[in-house]
Amino acid sequence: MKPLAARTGRISTSQTVAIDAKYKRLKAEGKDVLSLGAGEPDLDTPEHAKQAAIDSIRSGRTKYSQVTGLPELKEAVSRKFARDNGLVYPPSDIIISGGAKHCVFNALLALVEEGDEVLIPTPCWVTYPELVRFLGGTPVLLPTDMATGFKLSAKDLRRAVTPRSKLLILNSPGNPTGAIYTETELRDLATVVAERDLYCLSDEIYEYIVYDGHRHVSIAALGAEIFARTITINGMSKAYAMTGWRIGYTGAPPALSAAIGAIQSHGTHHPANASQYAALAALQADGSFPETMRKHLSECRALALRRLAGISGLQVFEPQGAFYAFFNLEAYLGRTFQGKTMANSMDISEYLLESRLLATVPGSSFGLEGFMRISFANDLKTLDAALDRLEKGFKALLPA
Repeated sequence: MKPLAARTGRISTSQTVAIDAKYKRLKAEGKDVLSLGAGEPDLDTPEHAKQAAIDSIRSGRTKYSQVTGLPELKEAVSRKFARDNGLVYPPSDIIISGGAKHCVFNALLALVEEGDEVLIPTPCWVTYPELVRFLGGTPVLLPTDMATGFKLSAKDLRRAVTPRSKLLILNSPGNPTGAIYTETELRDLATVVAERDLYCLSDEIYEYIVYDGHRHVSIAALGAEIFARTITINGMSKAYAMTGWRIGYTGAPPALSAAIGAIQSHGTHHPANASQYAALAALQADGSFPETMRKHLSECRALALRRLAGISGLQVFEPQGAFYAFFNLEAYLGRTFQGKTMANSMDISEYLLESRLLATVPGSSFGLEGFMRISFANDLKTLDAALDRLEKGFKALLPA
């Protein structure tokens, strides 16, 4: 048989999705498994959003609708951008897609060609470099660390740019670290983006989930030059507990949004109408749900940080946003359990799943070996029980 497209060999399965799938398989087998792995809020979708979806189905709004999204939803997103981010994207420049991940894919399809370099601060969400490779581009991974607050400096960005550089991907608040770029840091990065004729993809899906007085700033709001070069991506998954509804949205200048809309017209047409009506109801509500989510996750964060501080040898980065804790495993690398040596973060993650029935995500998934990510988005009782397993698992790796 003739070979598959070469591009299929450039992409690998998401480790975070694979770990979550293994967790769900164990759970389906009746195992008492707990998860600190999935990037998913534990709260349920707001009732008014669910009811809006039901009403849309019962009223027969089940036919094809506009390729780039329901007009009323695009108008609601446009108002949200103006109100919360200081961004003026008319409805015509907004694309409603099947989740923020779909938005990222559309944007990269519109920008990345064979040989283009895409600059990505690491550790980063697993999908960014994989999609760049899939499209024939070269992901240029720019390491950050705890000393830099897991943030890319303008100096390091400027140093990394080459004639082949096309795009900078930013994620703030970030996955897996929870780091947030300040307005000053973003202004410095925006200057380099404009100077070096780059585009910027700003993934702001964790926008509302911030702690300790930290503030989210949209880089596209920091001037006309950076606005003209930026694709702003957000969605309903995290702040509105709507992961399974698959609604994301993109704001971009006219030429970019037109290209993305054309791509979507041939790729997926539009997201499911019921999901769009649910998103519309969520955005039209009084705005209290994201704050309810943030307060709940703030309590979860406090518990997680307190429990992690009690585990010997862990160096924990205190997240400013999102709902993850990211920590250094150096003290546990090289330890053994039942004859198996913990050579890397994947070994430790597999050990915790197999011996403690606890799902976590190795730092290697995000481009930084020797670290681990846990999600603290859970009810406090379950979170505490999961952290018990984590503590006991690490304690078993230490010498008696």
